[in-house]
Amino acid sequence: MNSVTKKCKKCKQDFILDEDELGFYEKMKVPAPKICPDCCFKMRAIFRNERTLYKRTCDLCNRSIITIYNPKSPYTVYCNDCFISDKWSPYSYAIDYDSQKPFLNN
Repeated sequence: MNSVTKKCKKCKQDFILDEDELGFYEKMKVPAPKICPDCCFKMRAIFRNERTLYKRTCDLCNRSIITIYNPKSPYTVYCNDCFISDKWSPYSYAIDYDSQKPFLNN
């Protein structure tokens, strides 16, 4: 098996799939990518929020903080001090587990 050169469907640039990559796709029984690694990364990264910051209050101590989560979002946000403290219980996010059911159905 040799390396294969493909043309990206997004940017139209050529990219190379080497023997190891082709072997992996064959082993996993998935088709080879039609989009280059750079475009794949851009598509994954587009949903990250690293540029918009919001002023918000910590949901535990009410201290003013800067966060990537919009104040209108439904998420609980803690300041760093509260997050690493024992003031909140991680079990508040827990879900009951039934060992009689398959794991992914719980």
